[in-house]
Amino acid sequence: MADGLQWLEYPVPLPGGYCTIFTRGIDSEDLVRRLVSGAEPRFIGLRTHKAFEADLFQLDRSKPVDTTVGVRYGSVGDLSFSIGYGPWQETLSQFDTPEISHGGAHTYELYFMAEHPNVPPPHFRYNHDGVYEVMCDLNNDDWVGVVNVLGNNAELVAALEADKRRPMEILEQRFGLTLPKEAILTGTLPAAIIKT
Repeated sequence: MADGLQWLEYPVPLPGGYCTIFTRGIDSEDLVRRLVSGAEPRFIGLRTHKAFEADLFQLDRSKPVDTTVGVRYGSVGDLSFSIGYGPWQETLSQFDTPEISHGGAHTYELYFMAEHPNVPPPHFRYNHDGVYEVMCDLNNDDWVGVVNVLGNNAELVAALEADKRRPMEILEQRFGLTLPKEAILTGTLPAAIIKT
């Protein structure tokens, strides 16, 4: 299964943390369009991690605070994904993400906010067809556990609570989640601006 998720564990490869939203049932460009309702993303072509960060810096350089949020996105097999850039915390890690999964899609959100140690990282949510199925914190040191369960995920909940040392591996196996490590860290992926 390509690179899986375990490479996101310590040390965290992306400074400041990460927000990755995965989907099954919609393609990657449709995912990007659904991330912020009522706004059309500006698709800007292929970018490396460093080049896209530089793009966002240029867009925000005359502003008193950084406001531009973007994503790099792609697909692996039947799984589409997006990775947040800029001050994504207020735009992408909101509790309205079930809306992304309307029309029968499955969405999986995984995020870690490095500058907010009071937020138990990483956080995982699974939604299907507009309904929260599972929300849980996966911090190995300060286990918080499952926040809410709606649906048939008892095996997942039991596995996460029984083995707190390997949550990323459990999510890989249960949902078939994976991210292409080299494409994200050093290669190119399509990019889009979703909020300015």
